Amino acid sequence: MKNYNVVFEIQVGAETPLDAAKKVQEWLQNPNDNWQYYVQDEETKNIFSVDLDDDDCAYIINNYQPLIEKGE
Repeated sequence: MKNYNVVFEIQVGAETPLDAAKKVQEWLQNPNDNWQYYVQDEETKNIFSVDLDDDDCAYIINNYQPLIEKGE
């Protein structure tokens, strides 16, 4: 079995970090919503864009830019 890193990022407006997390948790529990995932093969380091509503396809992408950036 291979190992994969799965990243879920979303930008959301909220009053506090806790409110933001709770809002996203509500969305994740809604089975009618469609989510985009980024999955990295730990061995090859390839990053795939995965849309479970698009015929369950995974496409290699070369321009993944995370929303959260490390400050200096």
